Amino acid sequence: MTQTLEVHERISEIGGYHAPSQSTTNAAATGSKAGRFAFTFGISFAILYTLFEQMNWPLFTYHPAVGKLDFWMQRARSGEGPGMYWYGWLALALPSAAVVAWIATLVSSKWLHRATAFCCVLAIVWSSIFMVLVLSDGRTRFDTDLVQSMAWWSAIPGLATALAVSYLVPVQWAQRVWTSWLLIMPIGGLLILGYSLKNFFLR
Repeated sequence: MTQTLEVHERISEIGGYHAPSQSTTNAAATGSKAGRFAFTFGISFAILYTLFEQMNWPLFTYHPAVGKLDFWMQRARSGEGPGMYWYGWLALALPSAAVVAWIATLVSSKWLHRATAFCCVLAIVWSSIFMVLVLSDGRTRFDTDLVQSMAWWSAIPGLATALAVSYLVPVQWAQRVWTSWLLIMPIGGLLILGYSLKNFFLR
C-alpha cells in the first residue's frame, strides 16, 4: 500500500513538471539585474550600431595606410588612402549600449518593457520609411545631404508610431515579447546593413 502511494506521488511529480514558458523566461531575465543588463545590452547594441552606421557617426576614423587615428568622422586625405569607420562605430556603440543597459537595471519592469517596445518600434518604422524614401527617389545615394535630411524627416512618423504603440499596447504583451526583441533587432539590423553595403559586394 505504501509503495503504491509512493509510486503515485512520483508519477504526479513527473506529470506536474512543465517546461519553462516564455513568460517564465521573461520574468527570470527581468528579475535579475544581470539578466536585465544582458538583454537590454543585446537589444540596444543592435539598434545603436545600425544607427551609427547609417548616420556615419564613428567615434574615430582609422587610416590603415598610415596607421593614423582621427577623432569622429574624417574623410580620406590625399596620400593616406581610404579611412575605416567600422572600428569607430563599434567603439561608440559598445559604451552607448552599456549605458542604456545600466539605466535599464535602475527602472521598474513596467517602464523597461514599455521603453523597449518604444525604441524597437521606432527603429523598425523609422528605418522602413527611410528605406522607402531612398528607393523611391532615384537621385539619392547613401552619402548625400538629401538622404541625411530624409533620415531626419522619416523619424517624425516613426516617433509618432512608437509613442502610440508603447502607450496603447498592454503591459502584459510588452513583457511577453521583451526577450524576443533580442533576436528580432539584430536580424533587422543585419538586413539594413546588408542593403546599405550591397554596392561593395556587387562590384
